Amino acid sequence: MGESVAAGAPNYGVVGFFLLGTLVFAFLAWRFATSPAPVFRQFGIGLAWTAAAFAVWTAIVWIRPENLHLWTSAGAALFFPGYLFFLNAATHTWLPKNRYLALSIAAAYLLVLFVLRTFVAPSEPGFSERGLFYFNAQPLVLLLYIVSFVGAFMPAVYAVSREISVPWLSRATLVCFNLIIVCGVILLTSYDDDLQTYNGLLMGIGSLGLVIMYLRQKPA
Repeated sequence: MGESVAAGAPNYGVVGFFLLGTLVFAFLAWRFATSPAPVFRQFGIGLAWTAAAFAVWTAIVWIRPENLHLWTSAGAALFFPGYLFFLNAATHTWLPKNRYLALSIAAAYLLVLFVLRTFVAPSEPGFSERGLFYFNAQPLVLLLYIVSFVGAFMPAVYAVSREISVPWLSRATLVCFNLIIVCGVILLTSYDDDLQTYNGLLMGIGSLGLVIMYLRQKPA
């Protein structure tokens, strides 16, 4: 488990992991958001919010500020709008009234989650002895995190992959993003330094795979 006090020198491997995530999500956000198709644009905007959240977490593991709860709350606040854009991409074929209802329910859910994790059952973020960062969310909050993350990101990935006209790119996009989703769940739930190290490497492989694919290709 992580300690509640930010102390000691930063683990530059952890800094590099979050910095890589920031750059990868920002690059993919640019690739998707500049596509003419609305489903890709919505997905790209969601990735941009994700990149912004990763940028905050990069600052956390690098600077190690004293008020970790405030900083992690700022990161969560940036992440939550991205969920709505992912959900918007996932429901792009729905009737407008049904999409509006789904987005309204999701917005209310995220508002309750933010209030719960910030004021009712606050997390105790901290660092392990090896310098790995843990959110240390309360069990109920952790469950709600996972539901929001998987419930918005995974359907968006399926919706986007179905719209990609190049067969191999569609399948590879689905595989790599699903790998990132699985690693993201492990990132939230595990407090084992060794597992998180392997998980970071696996997530990095999936992220770099997406970068390589989209260096020349653009979703269309």
